[in-house]
Order: sequence, then C-alpha cells, then structure tokens
Amino acid sequence: MKNKKILIAVIALVAVAALMVGVYFATREKPVEGQKTITVTVVHKDGSEKLFTCKTTEEYLGPVLLAEKIVEGDMGDYGLFITAADGETADYSVDGGWWAVYKGEEQTTTGADQVVIEDGDSFRLVYTIG
Repeated sequence: MKNKKILIAVIALVAVAALMVGVYFATREKPVEGQKTITVTVVHKDGSEKLFTCKTTEEYLGPVLLAEKIVEGDMGDYGLFITAADGETADYSVDGGWWAVYKGEEQTTTGADQVVIEDGDSFRLVYTIG
C-alpha cells in the first residue's frame, strides 16, 4: 500500500514537471527571422551613455553584441557572461560591478544569448554595482 502511494506521488510529480515544461515552450518568446535594426545604449559606471545602432539578421542579442564589438565576455554554463561593454570592464571582485541587460525598460531574466530581438527593439547595458 505504501509503495503504491509513493508510485502515485512520483507519477504526479513527473506529470506536473512535464506540464510546466510544455507551458514554458508554448509561451516563450519566439525568434523573428529577417533583417532587423536595434539600438543598444551602454550606460557606463560614471553615468555617461553611448548609443549603438545595429543592423542584423541575428535572432538573439548576444551574437549581435559580440559581432559589433560592443561587449567582451566569456562563454559559461549559462551562455555569454558580459565582462566589458564599450571598453569598460566590470569586475565584481573589485567593486561588485556587473553589466545588467535591459530590453526596453525591463531587466532581462536570461542571458544576452537568450534575449530575442525584433526590428526596432532598444536595449541598455547598465553598469550595476551590487
């Protein structure tokens, strides 16, 4: 009887996990094909800004940032980790600094490699402390 309850619980858990994965794939933002023009504003530690306009056929932000030499970074387990933008390095071990990525006014919840771009999008890379 106890084994049956455990088996039912495991099956229910697997079903819920499968449902969650299905919902994620059904609702995630889909890449847009074709030519796009986007803007990227780098907001430096001192508050100064530099605007870049990029024309691309890429579907995700990370490859555009690298191809246009706007950022430097390392590829890790979670994709591109931005270490420098517009020549300014953020070093968390020195001042807690890192580069936050914004799409419009919203900070992204994924790495730049997973941020879908559409024609006319605007992005900000903001030097952030803490």
